[in-house]
Amino acid sequence: MARGPFLIAFSILSFLLSAQQSLTDSLRGAFQLERDPVKKLEIYYDLATEIKEHNLEAAFLYADTLENMAQKQGNKKALARALDLRGDALVEKGQVEEAIALFRKELVLFEELADQQGQAMCLNSLGIAFKELAQTDSTIIYLLKAAKIQEDLGGMSELASVYSNIGNLYVDKQVYDKGIEFLQKALKIRQENGEEKRSIYTLNNLAVAYGSKGDLALAMDYARQGIDLALKYDNKYVAGVISGGICHLLHGKGENDEAIRWCEQSIRYLEAANRRPNLVFPLVNLATIYNDQKKYNAALEVAREGYQLMLEYKQVEPLEVYYEEMAKAYEGLGNYEQAYFWYKKFMVLDDSLYKAETVRDMAEIETKYETSKKEAEIASQNLQLTRQQGRLFRQRTWIFGLGLGLLAFILVGSLYYNRYRLRQKAILDAAVIREQQLGLNAVIEAQEAERKRIAKDLHDGIAQELVAVKLQFNALENKLRRTVPEESGQLTELSRQLDESCTELRNISHVMLPPALEQHGLAPSLEMLLRNTLQTTGLKVEFDCGEIPVSLDHRIAIGVYRIAQELINNIVKHAEAAKVMFQLYAAGNNLILRIEDDGKGFDFEAARKKGSMGLLNILSRVNTLGGVYFTEPGQPQGTVSTVRVPFHD
Repeated sequence: MARGPFLIAFSILSFLLSAQQSLTDSLRGAFQLERDPVKKLEIYYDLATEIKEHNLEAAFLYADTLENMAQKQGNKKALARALDLRGDALVEKGQVEEAIALFRKELVLFEELADQQGQAMCLNSLGIAFKELAQTDSTIIYLLKAAKIQEDLGGMSELASVYSNIGNLYVDKQVYDKGIEFLQKALKIRQENGEEKRSIYTLNNLAVAYGSKGDLALAMDYARQGIDLALKYDNKYVAGVISGGICHLLHGKGENDEAIRWCEQSIRYLEAANRRPNLVFPLVNLATIYNDQKKYNAALEVAREGYQLMLEYKQVEPLEVYYEEMAKAYEGLGNYEQAYFWYKKFMVLDDSLYKAETVRDMAEIETKYETSKKEAEIASQNLQLTRQQGRLFRQRTWIFGLGLGLLAFILVGSLYYNRYRLRQKAILDAAVIREQQLGLNAVIEAQEAERKRIAKDLHDGIAQELVAVKLQFNALENKLRRTVPEESGQLTELSRQLDESCTELRNISHVMLPPALEQHGLAPSLEMLLRNTLQTTGLKVEFDCGEIPVSLDHRIAIGVYRIAQELINNIVKHAEAAKVMFQLYAAGNNLILRIEDDGKGFDFEAARKKGSMGLLNILSRVNTLGGVYFTEPGQPQGTVSTVRVPFHD
């Protein structure tokens, strides 16, 4: 029998809410205005936590920045929070063991600080992580420790989270009354403290608990409350999970058409929330319903789609349900060999292997499969007896078999040829991509070589000649001042213009080949670039440089310098900004360049579709360095551009 894939999907919970844009904007504004360094780090942690809910990869960048700022201040609490942020993101990506290592480091820091609130939050995170690894003993130990601390501290919101986790654990172990007791405590705390948004997950948990217990009416009521609240706060991920739960409840009541509608709605919500791994649950739900309706082709189609997602994301749940539903679909289609194959896989994995009903179903399938094999053997023997009735019939049969064999050979040869052709095409495509990358590197290196040559020609050739001409002008001016004073004024003006030309030529040469880059390194060169470029624009500039490697690879240094050059030119030409904040620092084995302005903003996608040359130059150089470039809106206005480039010590 199926194990209720809907309830498995229904119990997939997150422990943080999706941030609304208004809250994110508010936190960004507060971060810009705050002057207290400690409070500034706390606001940045809250901002990073909100960002993680709708951009998981960005959470790692924010964790890097938080760690960098905390190390500068020597703030252990902020360092612990950076570990917490990175650990939570790793749990969501399925890298649970790596996350546990970070949580344990975090716990040590909070213990050194004697911060009980931080210890409780870290213990709760460890409980959640061990639950993902199905290590129940460790899970309950950490959660109970966290609950004890929160009860002593009176931290009601955090205590509600711990109660929810303990309740879910009891429900998973089928101790429903105990689980519901903890979940009701959590919901009461949420409601009494005005935490409506965080009540979404508690309502969902209660729907799961009552559904597992068999109280469909209460389960349906809590599920509808949860989905209404999730949509109120535009949390389509949770709305999708709960919709799948309603589908399960309706299916249990025999209302299959309505159940299919809710299941399809669950798929739409999850796709809108970009939660492809979670699609495996509504897809297997649909397969179950279609099998019950004897729509075996439809069941097999959605089951295969979901199974491919499970393989793609290396998921474990609900693998046994997919095995069972595919076996049922094949059995309904009369393909007993495939049905037997998938039932055997299901029996190996399913924990109800020795239930009488499952064993009986397997015995029936095996009997049908063996009967089919016997029938095939009998048919083969009859054919052999028929062939013995006459030589002519045997000859015709031989010719017919030869023709079929030749046809099969041609078909197999064609398939192998197509496979070979596709493999060669893939190799060729990979070679083309490598050549394009090498070509791009060669173009950039050629550009830098040409810039260096031109800069040297300007500095050593034309510039020196202009200096010589200027000296001759000065000598002629002195001579005219003694002989024809009234004419010397024009020569003075010409000498001044020649001075300006020499200065402009020197600036062009330094822009094309900054001497400070080779003499002093990247940071002084960028500071000089900012001073030379922005000193005549009236822009206020802040330059903050953290610790970066002294022996930075020249290719990386010149690449980052050119990227900064292009970004600064864009700000001067298009941003209409009054202030620019420039940051350069190392985080781990990555060099981070962050430029923020308070101008009119920048639409990255529109510029990329338009084919902006400046943006293409930036992306080309970032790609060549193996880095990442992204932009986000500044607060209250402007643009924040971030470049992340890996380097080796």
